[in-house]
Amino acid sequence: GKTLGDPTETSLVDYYMKHNGDYYDKLEQYPRLAEIPFDSDRKLMSTLHRIDDTLYMVTKGAVDVLLDRVTDILDNGVVRPITEEDKLRIQNENQKMSENGLRVLAFAQKQEDDEKIDLHDEQGYTFVGLICMIAPPREESAQAVQNCIRAGIKPIMITGDHKVTASAIAKQIGIFKEGDLVMIGTELDKISDEELSELLPKISVYARVSPEHKIRIVDLWQKKGQIVAMTGDGVNDAPALKKADIGIAMGITGTDVAKDAADMILLDDKFTTIAYAIKEGRRVYRNIQKVIQFLLVGNIAEILTLFVATVFNWETPLLAVHILWVNLATATLPALALGVDPASKNIMKHPPVKSGTLFEASLISRVITQGIFV
Repeated sequence: GKTLGDPTETSLVDYYMKHNGDYYDKLEQYPRLAEIPFDSDRKLMSTLHRIDDTLYMVTKGAVDVLLDRVTDILDNGVVRPITEEDKLRIQNENQKMSENGLRVLAFAQKQEDDEKIDLHDEQGYTFVGLICMIAPPREESAQAVQNCIRAGIKPIMITGDHKVTASAIAKQIGIFKEGDLVMIGTELDKISDEELSELLPKISVYARVSPEHKIRIVDLWQKKGQIVAMTGDGVNDAPALKKADIGIAMGITGTDVAKDAADMILLDDKFTTIAYAIKEGRRVYRNIQKVIQFLLVGNIAEILTLFVATVFNWETPLLAVHILWVNLATATLPALALGVDPASKNIMKHPPVKSGTLFEASLISRVITQGIFV
């Protein structure tokens, strides 16, 4: 009674079962004889079935891609040549639905002579229709995005969806703002790395991209000295997940290839979990610094006290038993408490640490000044 798998596929199955009965009975009646799997470059998927003693190849995919491959249209059960007016009407429908944040798929079919199909057969179609669906962003996603932006993190949307659909959803959750840019894969192919590198800070959404584009985006951000985290769930995301400093795979919808390539797997597939992980990571980092600072301040105080006494030839101010008491008894419990300190309310308002080391300049100055004071 529950759907499991790719959200696009499961939503189509769910839609069919609500309106037409059991999908599996239909699949048994018209079994899949052959298949050309979905590919992010051509953005199509085709299957072959025998329907009423006739072989049909049925294809679904991106509207703009499939429209270039159709020659006829199914109009009220009658097949006729498709006109430019038909294509314009379909494109307008696609534009209208995409602007509302809907993902639109086109469907087409054609008769085949034999049970062997390949990429060369994906043309000369009869256009059947469109279907649209929505993957509404979770309510908490917008807040999580805002928290990341406040924390000095730039969220970027990289998707295979239509440019308009991607922009609409990115606006809803706060990734796309006034003045930001949207770029599609074909535009990326036309510009050099130097030009793209200059535009990177302004681009919030990438649409209709291929795996090569994802790697290129990650690589250019890394060359700017940024730490890049990449999320993904499909086989096509695996190279970019591997390339990124932190690859994050989806635990529910993610493929095994994506999980193997990733450094971290989200068990709930929520963007808010990433934001929480960043907050928790910052808390641990700050707590380690607090423990180091606390222990070093005590040691600096002891060393300075003994050093000053030695310079002025005073009697020994601290005996070995005093130092042991300070280090073992009075320092241990407070240090343990600092190690489990809760995160401060402003921890997600600080910019990311750039030094890459626990011993930041501010930590060293605090240790010295507090050590002298103690």
